Amino acid sequence: MLRKFASTLLALTGLLIGLGALGHSFVGRKALDAGLASIQLDAHTGKLIYLVWYFCGGCMLVFGMLVIWSAWRAWHGENRALFASGLIGVFYLLTGALALAYMREPFWGVFMVLGGLSLILSATLGLQGKPAARPLATPQ
Repeated sequence: MLRKFASTLLALTGLLIGLGALGHSFVGRKALDAGLASIQLDAHTGKLIYLVWYFCGGCMLVFGMLVIWSAWRAWHGENRALFASGLIGVFYLLTGALALAYMREPFWGVFMVLGGLSLILSATLGLQGKPAARPLATPQ
């Protein structure tokens, strides 16, 4: 029962991470445009900034999909895939903590929450071990 609940929460965490890609790439792009409008950049540097911007959005989408995949595998009793969601959790947690300390913007707490959830749920599922196999029905 705990395995199914924790796997579901992990999948929802992955969904939020993946949806963050949309917010980053399309909503956050407006703030990037406004910020870059006030400075003079050569064409190459401007293109590079947008390339990296969309690459980060793509990474968020892939991270979300990996967390959902890990949750799916854990739901079915496979714990090896939890390494991916745990590592993503560590990355998000550290990124959030360092960015929050550096930027002093509460927004970075979102990364800490999503990373913490991914890490804690992955560890919880990993510590449970494999679920016991159901005994085969005996013919009567």
